[in-house]
Amino acid sequence: MSRFNPHYNVALIYKVAATWKENCLLSDGSVLSDGGSLWTKTLLGELDQHFVKNLDAGEGDFLSKLKVQLSEGSPDCRQLMAEHLWLTLLFPSNVGAAKKRENVLEIWSWSGEDLSATHALLEDSVLEGIGSAGTAYNTHRWRELVFLIGALRDFKARDASAREQIASDPWAFSGWLSGLPEARHRQLIHILPHLLFPDTFERISSEGDKRLILAGFGDTPEKEIRKWSTVEIDRALLELRRRLEDEHGGDIDFYQEEFESQWKNQTKNWLLSWNPSRWTWGTLAADRATTISGEKADNRWRCSSSKPREGDRVFLIRTGSPPKGVVAVGKVTRAPYEAEHWEQTRADAGETTRFVDVAFDSVRDATADPIVSLHELQNREPGQEWNPQSSGIEIKAKAARTLERLWKTLSPIARDGIATGDNSGPGAASPGKVSSPLNLILYGPPGTGKTYRLKNDYMPQYQDEAGDRFEFVTFHQSYAYEDFVEGIRPVTENGAVTYEVRPGVLKRLCDRARRAPGKRFALFIDEINRGNVAKVFGELITLVEVDKRIRIDASGSRLASCKGLEVTLPYSGERFGVPANVDVIGTMNTADRSIALLDSALRRRFRFEELTPKPELLASIDDSEGNAIDLRQLLLAMNARLSRLLHRDQTLGHSYFYHVKSFDELRRVFAREILPFLQEAFYDDWRQIRYILSDQAVEEELQLVRARTQNAAVLFPKADSVEIGDGEAFEIIREDDITPDAIRKIYEPPE
Repeated sequence: MSRFNPHYNVALIYKVAATWKENCLLSDGSVLSDGGSLWTKTLLGELDQHFVKNLDAGEGDFLSKLKVQLSEGSPDCRQLMAEHLWLTLLFPSNVGAAKKRENVLEIWSWSGEDLSATHALLEDSVLEGIGSAGTAYNTHRWRELVFLIGALRDFKARDASAREQIASDPWAFSGWLSGLPEARHRQLIHILPHLLFPDTFERISSEGDKRLILAGFGDTPEKEIRKWSTVEIDRALLELRRRLEDEHGGDIDFYQEEFESQWKNQTKNWLLSWNPSRWTWGTLAADRATTISGEKADNRWRCSSSKPREGDRVFLIRTGSPPKGVVAVGKVTRAPYEAEHWEQTRADAGETTRFVDVAFDSVRDATADPIVSLHELQNREPGQEWNPQSSGIEIKAKAARTLERLWKTLSPIARDGIATGDNSGPGAASPGKVSSPLNLILYGPPGTGKTYRLKNDYMPQYQDEAGDRFEFVTFHQSYAYEDFVEGIRPVTENGAVTYEVRPGVLKRLCDRARRAPGKRFALFIDEINRGNVAKVFGELITLVEVDKRIRIDASGSRLASCKGLEVTLPYSGERFGVPANVDVIGTMNTADRSIALLDSALRRRFRFEELTPKPELLASIDDSEGNAIDLRQLLLAMNARLSRLLHRDQTLGHSYFYHVKSFDELRRVFAREILPFLQEAFYDDWRQIRYILSDQAVEEELQLVRARTQNAAVLFPKADSVEIGDGEAFEIIREDDITPDAIRKIYEPPE
């Protein structure tokens, strides 16, 4: 039933909501005062006169403006407003009980009477909330109050039989409430039906979430569901709940991970396979230890399908030899791509296969840990293929939910002293035989995983037992030809200074490559666009071109048939060419310099691969108050604004939030990384920064960057203040003062 709540003990809240219904909706009484008579047509009309028809859009917070609005009202009118606020605060859990109590008590005090802070209906157990109502519900609370007052005036104006029929029938109540003017924009049309009829209506305050749930579990597109009435949406949800409860065998909640993943992120589930008799998972112990410590274990895995996308859920099943079953779960971090075959003999023959990159959240060793057995899966979901011949088949939605539940019921793995394995992951490629050289630049905004790709995708291909076959360098403004190719360096011997020619990083690597023509070598250049490319490469900008490379025999001599180019180096006078077994792979941060501005000679000679922000790799975190912050929506919202105000090259990468697991970590990232990034991107244009953070749309308590008016007459006494003009000063709030709602409002802007 829809009153099921895995997060809060809410029975008492439904009980007091029923009390309000009897005492105030169907009668004219009060919930906070014994024997009071507040919910009358007369007092509702007074609230309409002093609040609804006397709205204050000026400066100041909600309570200070409300106090002025009600200053001409009667004491009973002010008490009625306190009870209105109390009712609207029963549902939201993203406002603390202490803050709710404080606000209700303050409004009540304006009547000249005191209300006890220990009142039974102001206890934490009553005010802790049922579910998140979003930021807009709190920041534009006055809109909901205006709607509630209008709804109650309409209700009280009806005859007794009509009121009884509306209040006793859940569908009549919902139809009446959602049929009022401006109702479709109000969250109360979802909140009040749930409070009064919790077995019929979902504890969901957002129609958007309701539409996504129906679309995620059904065949009707979300854009078609938009055409449905509120009652039609709620009836369809009730039918869906009953179906899923039958399937699940018990109560469900649409915000539980196994259900939320299907509708909120619209991710798919994939079954990868591992046969230990065919391939030894060399890093199994290390990956298991990594996930036990709470980190993600990154791997590359064979996948026959081309359909998985970043953010999709993956389950890894052990096949072949017993024990058989699911041993790991995680997310796709890179969509399917072709790479050298995981079997070395086939790789040497030039064969490739398809892989996906996966970040495992949990890895188990089937020989030591409990796993979800193949036998149990086949019994529970016989319609799903659980023992596939290929790796990478889609798991049907119902089977995926069953598997997710079974995985979560496994007993936790005890932390133990497991030794780490080697660095060879599934299908890790070795350079194999010499092929065409690779000239590649990975480019994109900061935080999109460029350096990560270098370290995890490419560097392992140039490592073996003998050591590394690569050099790593970071370009900067002072980096020169002498560092890169060759130059003269002073040497002191017996008090005399002489000069000798020393090879730079590229020449040293090329010399090593000539001595081992059967192996591949690589030069990794981080931040390649930060150096003066023409100055650093010099004549070698021509020699690195693929068809200008030299090919050498087993002794390191140039092949007679080679058509590659060589030049005479200016310092040593040596003949030099870049061997074909040297790859050059760089990264470029587009926030520093657009690709269009890059040296044209470099652009002609390199293949460019763009890495874009991938919000689908992000999930939600707990905000330490029992509610969620959706990192995916947060990144989407900020990047949409950055693209509009700046350029798509100056957006934020997903890696800023990828390792965030708690609200304290998120607060730290905002204060120490996001805000400094915005300062640099906008050259300290704080108004633009406030647009990115939605600070201009909310009250000061939810702002991350606050604006202060600087009065010219005060700052410059006796000066012409008109000529100087007033100004603005901006203040970034302290890291410890950042609240969950201050972050949430970025992607849940008020209306």
